Amino acid sequence: MIKKIIFLSFLFSAGTLAWAQDENIRLLDDFRVHQEATNPYAGILTYSDIKGSPYLFSDYRDADIYMKDGTRYRGKIRYDLYTDEMEYQIKNKTFWLAPRENIKKIILDGRTFLYLKNKKNSNKGGYYELLVDGPCQLLAKHLVNFQEAEKAKPYQDPKPARFEPKKNLFYLKKDPQPLFLVRNKKTLPDYLQDKRSEIVTFIKKNHFSVSREKDLIKIVKYYNSLSR
Repeated sequence: MIKKIIFLSFLFSAGTLAWAQDENIRLLDDFRVHQEATNPYAGILTYSDIKGSPYLFSDYRDADIYMKDGTRYRGKIRYDLYTDEMEYQIKNKTFWLAPRENIKKIILDGRTFLYLKNKKNSNKGGYYELLVDGPCQLLAKHLVNFQEAEKAKPYQDPKPARFEPKKNLFYLKKDPQPLFLVRNKKTLPDYLQDKRSEIVTFIKKNHFSVSREKDLIKIVKYYNSLSR
């Protein structure tokens, strides 16, 4: 049974923060309070019973965690897409980074992740990979789908419970506006309405598709160049 434990960051006073500079990086196990979290498969399954993987990377990788209060932690973590949690281990116990609202950004294996609310004034949020930064941010939401086990049917063998990767969803973010899901070529220029005509021309001229990450990166970078 996988046991997940939430990692709770201490809130520091202004006096304590005076020495919490980049050159004074703390380890993930330096400051923590333990609180047991709910296993999504408690009493039923463990991840080892499920075919496939819920993780972005199967192993723990180097990461720097930047907190909104200025504190910085360093350690090895991995991203569980199914629970949408960043986790690490101490003495064979698994912990979650929390409260997530206090995290400014995470640099995981050279890739930047932000914790953002799904909608304005919403309590629900998640981790998004930052693909392009600037006046307009391009973000990718990594997803995995859990499929229940299927019993044998006529002419069909039984199928075990499994994790199946899903296509990334792409979002745009311009402060103070909420996240915007990129759906098609029409809605994207509408969101970038201050440069709409230039974006439409740029997409048509280069035969870009908004479903391809590399094309979206070029489109958003172009928009940001016009906005400077």
